[in-house]
Amino acid sequence: MEDRGPNHRVTESTENGEQGNRFSSSVSSAALWLVCALAGSSGGCVWEWDQFNLFHPPKPPPGPADSLVLQGDRLEPESLATEGTAKGDLAGAHELFRRGEYPKAEKVYHHIAENTKNSDLIAEEARYYEAECLRLQNHYPKAADTYNKLLTTFPSGAHREQALKRMYDIANYWLHDTDEEMKSKQDGKHWSVIPASLVVHFDKTKPLLDEEGRAIQILDNVKINDMTGPLADKALWLNGTVKFFREDYVDADHYFSQLVEMHPNSPLAPKAMELAIISKHMSTGGPDYDGRKTAEARKMVHQALEKYPELAADKKDFLERQLIGINMQQAEKDFRTAEFYKRTNHPGSAYFYYELVRRRYPGTPLADKAAEHMKELEAQHEKEEAKTQSKVHFNLPFLSQAKPDPTAGPRLTAPPGGDSLPPITGPTGMPAGTPTPR
Repeated sequence: MEDRGPNHRVTESTENGEQGNRFSSSVSSAALWLVCALAGSSGGCVWEWDQFNLFHPPKPPPGPADSLVLQGDRLEPESLATEGTAKGDLAGAHELFRRGEYPKAEKVYHHIAENTKNSDLIAEEARYYEAECLRLQNHYPKAADTYNKLLTTFPSGAHREQALKRMYDIANYWLHDTDEEMKSKQDGKHWSVIPASLVVHFDKTKPLLDEEGRAIQILDNVKINDMTGPLADKALWLNGTVKFFREDYVDADHYFSQLVEMHPNSPLAPKAMELAIISKHMSTGGPDYDGRKTAEARKMVHQALEKYPELAADKKDFLERQLIGINMQQAEKDFRTAEFYKRTNHPGSAYFYYELVRRRYPGTPLADKAAEHMKELEAQHEKEEAKTQSKVHFNLPFLSQAKPDPTAGPRLTAPPGGDSLPPITGPTGMPAGTPTPR
């Protein structure tokens, strides 16, 4: 084999490298042409190389002029934001936002908001407009998360109210499918509708899975970040309504009770109180479980009668039926407690709870049963007392003999086999009481 020398080998490798570069350039050009051809059907090639840069945001244009300066014989625009600084980048991002170039503006805003060296005012404004860019591109799930991140990082920022309104609107939009399901169930056509919680969405305006759960989460964030604001009662109402529809009465009671407690003057408060009473009554699990929810329901019924006269007038029959149901459930709980003590041989405790039922719930069937059981316990007690008295009389016959006089002194009896006791003598052998000679 002929040796061509090192210089020839270098020339050969250089030629191969140039061929590889030409091939790469041709492939890149072909790929770009293909992308432009595919995009041509939607109005021409709009792709730019900076959109494929994953590590640096696109360079923003210079921001709009803040003032005009007279130079020579004409006015020239002058921008107070220096290009390359955070303020200058923010001004350039605002210019992109004004032009409607939301993908580019979103990347610039995100870069500014993530830079911890920037001031809070600049970072907050950048984060808000980043979420706005996502919303205007119909990326609602990501926009809602970005709004929530803004509220978490800057809870008292200048864009707080706007972010809360956007989050509420997005959650309300996501609950549209649940609302359609509710209407179909009222019309008796619920069998033909797939539950909203099971639908998979490929629309970028909705979450892929669990659209209803994400909406409830967003409304919870609205309520947490603005406990007494104008949207808090609406968020609580929507969450409580969805939970009540899904028959999750524990969570429904939580939302409705919070609305009544924290927003008593809201126009939604009377209806929320009505549904809270039902939720409390339905979430107890019956008389065998904790009765505190039933007691809370009774208290809320009296509160409705006192504070909401319109509700008391329109729903008088409903409130009376709720009181009857609450009374019967509490009576059954106390009656079953008495039955338990009776069954475990604790007649005193059983008698106490039977008396409780008889006094608290007069006129009910359980009160009559409690009175009958009380008579049985009394008869049983008298029988046991008589039995105990007879046993005591048989085992202790001395109780029938004459009882000694407690005021008399000690009595001395003669020892067995003797007629009398020997005289008691003193220390000298003389009878007791004899003076001792000196």
